[in-house]
Amino acid sequence: MSSTVHAAVTPRKFKRVRLVAAWCLGAYLAWMYVQMGWVKFDAGGFWTAAFEQWGYPVWLRWMVGAIEVAGGVMLLVPWVASYGALGVSAVMVGAWVTRLRDARFVDVAWISVYLIGLLWIAFEWWPYRQPRHKLHSERRSA
Repeated sequence: MSSTVHAAVTPRKFKRVRLVAAWCLGAYLAWMYVQMGWVKFDAGGFWTAAFEQWGYPVWLRWMVGAIEVAGGVMLLVPWVASYGALGVSAVMVGAWVTRLRDARFVDVAWISVYLIGLLWIAFEWWPYRQPRHKLHSERRSA
């Protein structure tokens, strides 16, 4: 019986399941980061006061918001998902350091979880990124 189960789970099927799981996690994180990035453009919002309290300039809040929105959208597109995940990961490293300096350890833990998820998404979609994916498909058709 166990040999039948092992025969049914091929590496190709397992890879497909991992990609579907990465896309589903990416869709959730895309929704979250687009929302979180968009509110950073609100001059009267929470993030304006937070960035001021941390001593960061206004342009940094806008840049973080833009990276979160763009990276969130990129998470939905497989051939650029790795780039979006890495871009948002860079922002999350900054958030992690900021929250650690602020002694907000629960936030540090959650940011760590998001960071691990983003890095996993980048890893899973890396072989499918542009332009390599395009070149790979051209080689198969030739």
